Amino acid sequence: MAETTSQSEYREFRCIHCAANIRIPRAMAPTTGPCPLCGGVITSPAEDAPEEILPPQPVATPAVSIPPPREPQPKIEAAVVDKPADPPKKSPTPKDPPVPRKRGNPVLKFVIGAFIFLLIAGDIASALYFVQKEKERKFNLAPPRKTLTADDPAEMNYIRSGWKNDASLVLRNYIAATTSAGKLPHIINAEQLAQKLEDFYAGSEIIDSDTPADAFSAFELSEEDRKRGIFMMVYDQPPQFDIKEFFRPLATLEVQHGLEQVGLLLSTVARADNFALEPVRVHAFFKRTPEGLKLDWEIFAQTKYRTFQHFVELPEPGDSKVFRVLIVEDVPQKGRAVSGSRTYRLADPANLTDTARVNVMDDSEPGRALSLINWRGTKEGRPITRTATVELSWTNDPDQPELQISRFICWEFLGLGGQASPAATGGR
Repeated sequence: MAETTSQSEYREFRCIHCAANIRIPRAMAPTTGPCPLCGGVITSPAEDAPEEILPPQPVATPAVSIPPPREPQPKIEAAVVDKPADPPKKSPTPKDPPVPRKRGNPVLKFVIGAFIFLLIAGDIASALYFVQKEKERKFNLAPPRKTLTADDPAEMNYIRSGWKNDASLVLRNYIAATTSAGKLPHIINAEQLAQKLEDFYAGSEIIDSDTPADAFSAFELSEEDRKRGIFMMVYDQPPQFDIKEFFRPLATLEVQHGLEQVGLLLSTVARADNFALEPVRVHAFFKRTPEGLKLDWEIFAQTKYRTFQHFVELPEPGDSKVFRVLIVEDVPQKGRAVSGSRTYRLADPANLTDTARVNVMDDSEPGRALSLINWRGTKEGRPITRTATVELSWTNDPDQPELQISRFICWEFLGLGGQASPAATGGR
């Protein structure tokens, strides 16, 4: 009953701004003032104004009593009776799928990381290198030299083609030198050959520009020889005609048509060979040494200056020299066969037309050494040609000196693949 009486002493109206229900004393005259909730200016209705029927609200809040005003114009006492419910929330609309966050290029990151790593590794390697060099300088310690074997890829590459650049450089430096002292650093056994070079060139200026290094071409020896450190380059200039001197006499019509025989004078003067320059063939052998490739001067000089030909065609009694030759058993010259001997043909390795036949006794030291290539009277019956180093000499007969092999030194070329035995050198 008390609650009913309390409610009848108040009347309600709705705010025109926020639609909130406001309760005021029933006996209060119309008053204008701010809404206690939203602050908007409102005016309370008169007592006899019809009350607005409010719909029931699902949720009610306890009324706030507004005490009567103390001033002549009392303020509005209002309380929120029921606040309209919030509008229902709409179902969430599907949103766009989240855009993945872009990440950096992994390849670029890897390259940058690798670059940074290499920089750090390079700094560490440089520091270690200088530390090692400082140790070597202070304690005179040299790093062990790597020994290359035939199976090493770098060694195989050098054997195949890498040697060519080194050989061309050595040959170029040798040919550029114009003195025997300037040529010594580029040849094998320079100390032993120093006096021989001085005697050979007689102290004069040496001009080798007629056989330029660029005109030499590489010659592929067997792989076995190259593995032993033996390499070869060849200079080959064919015969050339000197046009200024190439004036041969013309044969008569009778000679041309075969009515007359060619005379000795005409046949000699008209030969084209008499107007041709000699061919030039030079063999440049190189041997690998701890100091690098070195040129074999003895073969170079023998083949270029044709010293073998001069020796066998111009006999000097008692003269002797060492030559590198190709040797094979041959048939004796007619009427010059000697009982108990065999005949061998010797040829210059570059100029194969420079040859000589020599008789050698079977029971002599050279005869026993050369018996390895004897083919006459054997079952195979095929000539065997080998390289050898021999000493040739002329007998002391001033009227008719004979060429002979005074000493067999070794198979192959001395200083390259062959080594002289104590017996061949007489114990020297």
